Amino acid sequence: MSKYEIILDVCNTGSISKTAVKFNYTQSAVSQLIKNFERELGISLFRRTKQGVQLLLHTEEIVRCLENICREEKKIERIVADLNSLDSGYIRIGSIQSISYHWLPDILRDFAEAYPKITFELCIEGFRPLIEKLKSDKLDCIFVSRYSVPDYPFIPLGDDELMLVAPNGHPLAEKTEVTLSDVDKKDFILTSDRLDYETGKIFEMNGIQPRIRYQVMEDFAALKMVEKGFGITILPKLLLQNAPFDVCVRSFSEHYSRVLGVAHLPGKQLSPAVLKFLSFTEETGIRQA
Repeated sequence: MSKYEIILDVCNTGSISKTAVKFNYTQSAVSQLIKNFERELGISLFRRTKQGVQLLLHTEEIVRCLENICREEKKIERIVADLNSLDSGYIRIGSIQSISYHWLPDILRDFAEAYPKITFELCIEGFRPLIEKLKSDKLDCIFVSRYSVPDYPFIPLGDDELMLVAPNGHPLAEKTEVTLSDVDKKDFILTSDRLDYETGKIFEMNGIQPRIRYQVMEDFAALKMVEKGFGITILPKLLLQNAPFDVCVRSFSEHYSRVLGVAHLPGKQLSPAVLKFLSFTEETGIRQA
């Protein structure tokens, strides 16, 4: 219980002794709590009598405020209880392809073991459709890069380096390390997020203009086209881990990377299950990364 609950009980009973018994306090402790509260307010709330205490005139509004505070405290207690028990819940999660293949399965497995009654809906897409679905309340949270959601609450999980992917036999495959300028004027396969996010920003900042001949809406399809010699592309290292394609992967000497994590809509009231999932991800996600 809080001090407000104790003070409100004295207001309602008019008896310090009854309140002390109810909350297992000494009378002197309750009296001191009231004195401290009155000192904080700068006014007296009660008149002491032989029969107990009586509220002074014009304190009714203060009593109503105490009632509101106690109600809100009870609400917080219920929310915390829900978070700790989570007997049920439904979480709609969106993720870009790379995170969905590597980090997300481990996070979901561990969370599901801890909270077996929570169910999930998973949506795997590119940045743009994920953000739109989050805005339209079709998803509760999305695993994306920080750059794609600069104004959203974001929990970072780890860094992911951007890599050049070229066909075997391509001139760039002869190099052990490439520079961004090597991409300029080369046949380039654009992936699902086009040039709206990190890759496009890097090109813009460095004045790079590859020849974009193909746009592919799925990253593995883009890798297959690279394998077949249609051109080069840039993809995250996380996606390329154990990818079943015979291609050449090279680091940039500039070492471009992005921060990956989970975001949710600002200002939205999240369910207890979603709140617990986000806190769980924050506590365990770095280990997963």
